[in-house]
Amino acid sequence: MSSLKFETLAADTYRRAATFLPQLLGPRLSGAVGDGYWIDDHRYFFCVSDIAGGQQRLAPSIVDARSGRVSPVLSVEALAALITRSGETEVLPAHLAAAQYDMPDADTLVVILGPDAFHIALAGPALVKTETFEPVPALHAPDGRLSCFLQDHDLWVRDRASGEARRLTSDGEAHHAYGAMPESGTAPLAARQSRMPAGLWSRDSQWFATHRIDERSLPEGALVEHVPAGNRRPAARIFKVRGPDADPPKTEFLAIHLPSGRVVRAAERLVASQAYSPFMFRQCWFTDECLYFFEWDRFSSAVALVAMDLGSGALRTVLAETAESGWIDLTANLLAQPMVQPLHGSGELIWYSQADGRGHLYLHDLASGALKHRITEGPWVVREIVHVDEAARRILFLASGFDGDRDPIQRRLCRVGFDGGGFETIFAADGDLAVKPNPVSGVDQLKPARPSYAPSGASADGRYVAASLGAVDLATRTLVIDTVTGEALEIARLNIDALWSAPKPELFEAVAADGVTRLVGAMFFPSDFDATKSYPLVDFIYPGPQTNWLTRRFPSVHGAQMQSVAELGLVGILLETRGMPGRDRAFHHAGKGRLLEPQLSDHAAVIAQLCERHAFLDLNRVGMFGMSGGGHATARAMFDYPELFKVGVALCGNHDNRNYVGTWLDRYGARPGDPERDAQANVTVAHKLMGKLLLIHGDMDDNVHPGHTLALSAALIAAGKDFDQLILPGVTHAVLSESPYAIQRIWSYFVRHLLGVEPPADFKLEWTAQGAAANRAMMLRDLA
Repeated sequence: MSSLKFETLAADTYRRAATFLPQLLGPRLSGAVGDGYWIDDHRYFFCVSDIAGGQQRLAPSIVDARSGRVSPVLSVEALAALITRSGETEVLPAHLAAAQYDMPDADTLVVILGPDAFHIALAGPALVKTETFEPVPALHAPDGRLSCFLQDHDLWVRDRASGEARRLTSDGEAHHAYGAMPESGTAPLAARQSRMPAGLWSRDSQWFATHRIDERSLPEGALVEHVPAGNRRPAARIFKVRGPDADPPKTEFLAIHLPSGRVVRAAERLVASQAYSPFMFRQCWFTDECLYFFEWDRFSSAVALVAMDLGSGALRTVLAETAESGWIDLTANLLAQPMVQPLHGSGELIWYSQADGRGHLYLHDLASGALKHRITEGPWVVREIVHVDEAARRILFLASGFDGDRDPIQRRLCRVGFDGGGFETIFAADGDLAVKPNPVSGVDQLKPARPSYAPSGASADGRYVAASLGAVDLATRTLVIDTVTGEALEIARLNIDALWSAPKPELFEAVAADGVTRLVGAMFFPSDFDATKSYPLVDFIYPGPQTNWLTRRFPSVHGAQMQSVAELGLVGILLETRGMPGRDRAFHHAGKGRLLEPQLSDHAAVIAQLCERHAFLDLNRVGMFGMSGGGHATARAMFDYPELFKVGVALCGNHDNRNYVGTWLDRYGARPGDPERDAQANVTVAHKLMGKLLLIHGDMDDNVHPGHTLALSAALIAAGKDFDQLILPGVTHAVLSESPYAIQRIWSYFVRHLLGVEPPADFKLEWTAQGAAANRAMMLRDLA
């Protein structure tokens, strides 16, 4: 009897691949800048990562934009010594690796370590106060006196000095609570368990705005926690759901006047819930006289800006817009702040619209809503408003799509007058410029010592702008730009060049399946890449349409994950296709209703071009993987393009959006009655599988229910197909962030079926809590 022998991949290959994962790469990064803000017109406070004793930590720093001087506020060592001398517990510099820092004013630094906040007067320096917070999530008033929290379905407020708490509302109930995140959204269990109120304090700390979402009549869904902690028996976790076959729940906005307890409600203007809190996505904000919020229709094809007068409670539609087809965007990216800004000083309104097919700014009369004139115009798109100078009647903004730019969605900093005149580019470079918009809506009030309305991107006078600059192959830099001179001061740079042992990712161009549209992507190579050899190609996919998977940063979370796969001996790509945001409306809305096309046809067309262009790519060994919408796309690529995609790993895929969060299919998919609404479901084409497919899902995924993968499994079984499946106990939707085992199984699947060798038997992928936190921090930076 003869025995078969298979070559086994060396464990060192897996160990090298692991070093590129964001969970292991992130803790080694220095020069990474987190949140920052301007403490006056020329000094910018920020925290930057450094490495000391092999451990990553944050160093609180200040840049003086006038002098160009960058310096630490206080060293971590000095802070540790100061806190130790003043307290009963020894604090070492290593303990401050988990600290957060804020400057409530120019003379004070606050160090938050666990529940304790140490207030340090910089003159001296001296510890002047230690504050211990209740272990209850809260939103903190800008003046520092009060904190708002949830209890028993109602809103409460606590005096931070005395600790005394009082109730603000009294009639909240389950599924009709004040300030609760919607349970029928994208993370129902997280929403149910969250005690963080959804809301916003006014700038003067007199008002608190929130909402009340009525989910009482919605049906229930459930997850089974099969392996609870402590080896208890499996338990059902029940929550409210709203699929696309039901009308969305209604949301009531309200504002509470803290000194008097008076409540102003928009009860006669209940609006459709969009499966998330509008406070989370910065879609509500205060002015001195009004609370503003948006009213969307079910399909996001009509929107109105509504003003609620805080004095009279009167409601007024300021401006409304309806799209004849497709959905409406008020920003170029779903997660960004809407580009809408009332100007009460001049009685005007800045409004972003794609009415001309691109994305530009328009000036309206605030009282009547009538259009006065357009502000920007041209064959490019506005991406974010950075700063509005009402006195000078000028706008700083980011825009992209200019002729001659290396990348069609790399942003540059521009300026224009309210009248549309005086347009100029202030700063453009070989890379993508990101600026955190100044807070018009949805400021961060989670941190008790942060001045929540402090300018985050541009200084209050608009003279200086804090920005990050990067590309898929350029280490991310943090800059302060002088908008008068156009000069840029570098204040931090990621040390990725010293850590990245592989060739840098390469930006490439290709043509979409329509034979006309220019697409861009990034290619990733193993450390030992040899152009004379032949390599399988692996495509890491996410089809959008709400976000762009190809992040213009080095490193990015997605790029690092792709590089870890490439290290196994493969070549990987990330691709921006039609159907993704960042360009004009036609590009973004291509294939509206179909969800996965023309994205998949673009991927197929580009891969064919790359394999023809590069002899080292083997067209007969092509794989794909993706999670969530990328899991949906991966399985569909295996079904619809079986002659190309031979191996696929579909993670937590929403394989049938008829059973997903209703907002998703309503906004981006086909309308009820359209055959495409059913055709998007992978169960309808599972019988076409020819290659090797691995389905992975966490059993505690409350975003995409594991029933999506099990339903697809049932369809594959009914068709008699050979496939693989892995259900991960206790894992949520964030499979690639949470489960090292899932990543190792992805690697092994490609090693077996694309490289034709066995994975190492003596390797176990693991990471620490610090690594998981570093992964989250990288993801937040990628969203800039």
